[in-house]
Amino acid sequence: MSRCRSSQCSGPSTRGRSESPATEISRPDYLCQLSRFHSRKGLTQASAKNQFLERLTPSGRDALLKQSVEKRFSTGELLWSAGDAAERIALVLEGKVSIVRARAGRQTVIHSGEPGDTLGEVPFFTGAPYPATALAAEPTRCLLLTHAAVTEAMAVDSQLAFFFLRRLSLRVQNLVERVDQNTASSVQTRLARFILRRSETSRPSGRSRPETGKPVTFSLGMTQTALAEELGTVREVVVRALRELRLAGAIEAVGDAKYRVASVALLERLAQPTP
Repeated sequence: MSRCRSSQCSGPSTRGRSESPATEISRPDYLCQLSRFHSRKGLTQASAKNQFLERLTPSGRDALLKQSVEKRFSTGELLWSAGDAAERIALVLEGKVSIVRARAGRQTVIHSGEPGDTLGEVPFFTGAPYPATALAAEPTRCLLLTHAAVTEAMAVDSQLAFFFLRRLSLRVQNLVERVDQNTASSVQTRLARFILRRSETSRPSGRSRPETGKPVTFSLGMTQTALAEELGTVREVVVRALRELRLAGAIEAVGDAKYRVASVALLERLAQPTP
């Protein structure tokens, strides 16, 4: 394939990054290489079966997929940086994407995207730059939706427009709730809620609750520093809060950066905001 000479292809140096496989794109500035993926042939079967895509009509799905790009990101790899032109929406197929804001030398995770979530819709539709940085919190696979793909798909399938309207409305609602929780609750309360969610996702379907069955063992799923960013605090406070939960008998450390829920009832009580 000949090298693209368009000015759109110029971007930051990728020196030092590991090479991506030949069927993938090594950096977010992918627009000049879209012709390689202008059919569903370049997408995996799992992408085509994504719940988001299944809601579309066959014609709408085909219109969206023929100009979209599937890409894998390694842990810590950027999807985009704050200030970049919003040229795509990311549909998360596998893994997790963190949306991060940096302020006063400290990073804060303001949103996370997991399989089935879409990211970047607000600046994509308003024409503003991305207000925050998106990076892979773990090995991640995304479908990147371009303006051309979304415009064409909406023209043939109005359900796509209603989907994004609902998603944006939920995003605003969740953001308001999160700000409310972070300003009205302690770090220990936020951490207890986080652990309850982690223990739920770590328990296989059908397993009974820890009090009546085998205790649930879980990991934080991220570093303590990343967890601090998620909770809107600093690592030292998270370390102290974890120690307090252990001393209170809510969780137990089992080694290898893993924990066991010792008392769901106590965690649920600690997760409630204080009056």
